[in-house]
Amino acid sequence: MSSRLKDYRNSYREWRQHPVEYKYPGEKHRCDCCGEEHEGNYCPLCGQKASQGPVTWKSVWAGVMELWGLHSRSLPYTAWQLLFRPGHLMRDYVTGKRQVSFPPVKMLVLLGVIVYLLGHWLSPKEYSHEIGKITATGSLYYISYAWKWLLAHEEWGTLFLFSALILPTWIVFRHAPLLKRHTLPQGFFVQVFVANQSMVLELIVMLLALMFFVPYSNLKFLLGVFLFIYLFVDYKQLFGYNWWGTIWRMLMMLVIIGLIFAEVGAVIGSINNEYNSSTMNIMMGLIASTFAIGWITYLVIYFIDVINRKAWRERGKWAVMKWQVLITAFMVLCLVVVLVIGLLG
Repeated sequence: MSSRLKDYRNSYREWRQHPVEYKYPGEKHRCDCCGEEHEGNYCPLCGQKASQGPVTWKSVWAGVMELWGLHSRSLPYTAWQLLFRPGHLMRDYVTGKRQVSFPPVKMLVLLGVIVYLLGHWLSPKEYSHEIGKITATGSLYYISYAWKWLLAHEEWGTLFLFSALILPTWIVFRHAPLLKRHTLPQGFFVQVFVANQSMVLELIVMLLALMFFVPYSNLKFLLGVFLFIYLFVDYKQLFGYNWWGTIWRMLMMLVIIGLIFAEVGAVIGSINNEYNSSTMNIMMGLIASTFAIGWITYLVIYFIDVINRKAWRERGKWAVMKWQVLITAFMVLCLVVVLVIGLLG
């Protein structure tokens, strides 16, 4: 029994690394489109598939299935890979192996339709797309409106959430062992795959709710648990760091996202205060906090880059970062002075 389990484990590992095996047919075909005689699966002159053949009921069925991704590079098989070899699939796709996957953007649209229809049936209130009343005024009105719109349209909110990870992922993982110097466009497709994965997990939770006759809202916490676990697995398989290297880099991603949102909030607060308040001290405090948060964000990014490039091994951490640390201490001191003046004034 142990040897059989070991064989299963080895075959599973081999499948994760090489999910598709291609073989050359070695047969000659005459193209039905242009008449060119050729070898291989596709005509080199017009590009039509060699096994196209005459139109039959099988062709009708294949056309309908192709609309929903149930053909070669099928949507279900890609969803299966997103559950059992997610990071490997993402790395294959962004490094040029496109035939192992269903087109990710098309998959996102189709899964969005399926999730919406099933979710609207299971939980009409959560999928009603009602924005609700907004009480904010000024520029905050548009921010509140956009936020409530994303909450009401979960499929777009999911894509926006993972799109916010593109830049932090590039910053933190751009020196990864298995995907060196990856680009922002690659990061876009990685996050599209992650969004697809989240929708597949959401469909699984919905099916569990149907199987056990439980309201979908009661099982929705499982989706958050699954997403957290799978995001870690995605990044570990995709970039090739060990467990600890993946964990602390993901934590740094959350820090960067929090600092960016804090920076945006400070800027918006400064703009609103300019029109809504005549207190100069408050205005100075907001401007100072904007610059301070911006500098801290830069310092965190620089520190991560130093560790990823291993520059600290050659010159030492203090030698690489001493000027950044000293400037940060000075800016924090200035921020404290401005805030104290504002409170006393």
